[in-house]
Order: sequence, then structure tokens, then C-alpha cells
Amino acid sequence: AKGFVYMDTPGYDPVSATGQVAGGANMIVFTTGRGSAYGCAPSPSLKLSTNTQLWVKQEEDIDLNCGEIADGNASVEGVGEQLFRLMLDTASGAKSKSEKHGYGQSEFVPWYLGAVM
Repeated sequence: AKGFVYMDTPGYDPVSATGQVAGGANMIVFTTGRGSAYGCAPSPSLKLSTNTQLWVKQEEDIDLNCGEIADGNASVEGVGEQLFRLMLDTASGAKSKSEKHGYGQSEFVPWYLGAVM
């Protein structure tokens, strides 16, 4: 499909991104409020912090602090522009923080159908 494609996926991070990559995603843009250290080797993964407290603790692993909006220090439009530029840079070959750290080599996790014990 051409253009923007949205996929609703399970809530478990590795399974969610695996479905997106298997569905053809060229890049994963992943929001986290708890600090998931997810990275996805088949596709670049950009992690967005939803709060500044998390950003301060995990700045080395998160690509963009969106908590600046809630803090009143940035606008939705301003952070949106930062995200757009970050996505363009990443699509043009710049490495995400997960890629720089080598994360995501074992994060391809297909959804398991059936009972899990």
C-alpha cells in the first residue's frame, strides 16, 4: 500500500512491532511512558518518551522527549516538527539510539495463538 498505513496491534511491545514489521513497516515509532528498552533490528525503531521524568532517567536510550509538551515547555506543533525531522533523518540512514546500542537482535516475536502456561 502507498502512503500512511496504520496497524492496530497487541499491547505487548515485541509482538506489536513484529506484526508491524511483518506487515511492511519501514520504521517503528514507539511511545513509552514506562521506559521500555525495545529495539527492532529489522526496522529502525524511534522511541518517544511521554514524560520528562523518564527522559531524564533514560535519555541515552530514548530518541525524543515528548514530555516537554505536558511540561508546558514545547508545543505539539514544535515537537511534531522535531519528530518529523527525526523520522526523515532516520529514513535517510541516521541511526536510532537502539541501533547505536545494538538493541533488537532478538526482538522479533510472532504472536503466539493459544493458551500460554
